[in-house]
Amino acid sequence: MADHSFRCYVYKASEGHYVADCLDLTLMGEGKTMREAIEELEEVILGYLEGVYELGWEKDLVPRRARPYRWLEYYKLLLIHTIKTLFTGEFGNFQTFQERFEDKALVYA
Repeated sequence: MADHSFRCYVYKASEGHYVADCLDLTLMGEGKTMREAIEELEEVILGYLEGVYELGWEKDLVPRRARPYRWLEYYKLLLIHTIKTLFTGEFGNFQTFQERFEDKALVYA
């Protein structure tokens, strides 16, 4: 199994909760806080990778890129966040991050 690095972002949804989205695997996590959403997404990614490798489908399903409309949504949120940050100086409720998983991360004791 190879090491993987996935592009992700988290934002505050209109309903008040946070959503973390992995664009390279088309997976999402939710939480009451930004940290909770990221942690849930990490668990979802780990479970997904374990299942894919267990079945031997990694060549077909890693990466599994998001559809263009989700990428457009990401760039829209990134643009809005950048403009808000430039004019207000506040970082707000949006963050990009990269999840990195190595072979050892997929092994449980």
